[in-house]
Amino acid sequence: MSDYFNRICNDYINAEITSVIVNKRSTQEWFNLFTVIELIPSEQEPSPLIKGSQPAVPADREVIDDDYSIYIARVTDFNTNAAIEIFKNPSVGFILQQGTALNCAVKLFPDSYLEQEPPSEHPLIIDKQTEHTFGTVLPFRHTDFRLWAKIDRQKKWFNTFSPSQKETIVRKSGLLSMRHLGFDLARMPEHFGNIYLCGCNPFLRKYDCKLLDYNRDLLISFYERDAKTIIGNKLVLEEKRAGNMGFCIEKIISNKNERILLPHFPDNLYTKIYDANGFLIENHLGTWINFSFGMQIQTSVLNLTVKEGDTTKTIEVPKYSAERPVTVGKYDNSLAYYLKDQQRNKEIEELENNKEFIFFPGGKTDKEKAQNVIGEIINRAKERCMFLDPYFGAGDLLYAYILKNTSLPIQIISSSAFLKDKISGDSRITHADRLYAGLTEFQKKFPYQKIECRVLKGRDKSPLHDRYIVIDNSAYLLGSSFNEFGSRATTLTKAPAPELLIQKAIDWWSNDDESIPLEEYINSKKVNDESKNSVGIGAKIFQPFIDIYKRLFIKK
Repeated sequence: MSDYFNRICNDYINAEITSVIVNKRSTQEWFNLFTVIELIPSEQEPSPLIKGSQPAVPADREVIDDDYSIYIARVTDFNTNAAIEIFKNPSVGFILQQGTALNCAVKLFPDSYLEQEPPSEHPLIIDKQTEHTFGTVLPFRHTDFRLWAKIDRQKKWFNTFSPSQKETIVRKSGLLSMRHLGFDLARMPEHFGNIYLCGCNPFLRKYDCKLLDYNRDLLISFYERDAKTIIGNKLVLEEKRAGNMGFCIEKIISNKNERILLPHFPDNLYTKIYDANGFLIENHLGTWINFSFGMQIQTSVLNLTVKEGDTTKTIEVPKYSAERPVTVGKYDNSLAYYLKDQQRNKEIEELENNKEFIFFPGGKTDKEKAQNVIGEIINRAKERCMFLDPYFGAGDLLYAYILKNTSLPIQIISSSAFLKDKISGDSRITHADRLYAGLTEFQKKFPYQKIECRVLKGRDKSPLHDRYIVIDNSAYLLGSSFNEFGSRATTLTKAPAPELLIQKAIDWWSNDDESIPLEEYINSKKVNDESKNSVGIGAKIFQPFIDIYKRLFIKK
């Protein structure tokens, strides 16, 4: 056994193992799907055994198909050294045995490949209440955990199951974990195949920190476990002030109630405790801020009748009167945060400069600013330029026309739900006619610039709702329609994960079952001779855009 485990092994009296395991009935093999080994300190109550449909068996089961089932089981009073060896050598497998009712030899799936995190035997120290990667799947305890992890990133074994088996394994492992562990494993398949070893603070059940008089006097109360003492261990208090390091206080703990005078009121205060071996066992972040609370008194209930299709339902909306909130505390760290706030302003400015997030308040010059910004974004394109707007019409063609690169095709996606409608004041011409006229006129003047438009099917409702611009492998969300963009308060946001949107846009564009070319759409409506004359309006549509193009991009 390693030096680290040798030094801490006696801090714990036994261990518990909780496993979600897959049983292959034809061979009576048991495979690890998820395992947590917890080292148990003195005075900690054993976790309850897991019960299913057979109360005598400390396990619960869900059937996958005729050959596979999933079990969840827990073994308590496991030997500490043996539990650590299971974690260190998981490929050997382990026995889950609880009396005579449970006895199964668990092994790893073939092709499992476990990597240790951290790589050494020094553990992570995590606060389960604030850590949401590992902490979510660990038991609830009042102190920090030492945590070691064996993680299967590749999960090649999962591909040995059929798609239906995979779906059932994910779903039913989630049912078992929610039923007995308090979290949904189906939502966290990254934990499948993993094995975790953890142990909470062996000296303390919990500890509390309180600020007393003048907001500088810190009282720390330690609640020790039976036959254990925190006396002699080291306490370190570190302040992180507006992102910078503040004071640092170190002392050997000499009392179960330590009272420490701080240099000043702390911003973020890290409380660290080291054991006699010099190993970190607690690393807790505390923050003191102003807070307020108030009361609400329900005064009435508003009954709303809502009709959806052929059904009518009543919604009850409780109404409250709000009392004036009470504010507690007089802390003012504005000076500490002055430079940090200035830095945040620079970060916002950088987001705007990089065209990642821009807010347009809707002022007099914002529409022109918005057009300039869109022009800059579009002219970054080297491989792809797409406009997606369920209401894209002739009035929005400006944004397509201002692309300078004539070798790059422009792709526009609009919708039948909009283009089928007649233009207000003219019962002969639809939005589709007018858009086609503008595109035709543009092609006459710039025949080397390829510009195409496809129409999403769906007469009454477009499958597309928002407005997007796709430039190469980036996507931008517009908070309003193209023709109104910037004229009212709105935003431009660069999508942080554009892949799904871009793939969907490509699917819409290439799938004839979902969209058709604009010209084909018009022909399918069998337009009469009057609508053919509508092409003559193209020059009138096109000329204002030429004027704007000159204003935006042609230097005087």
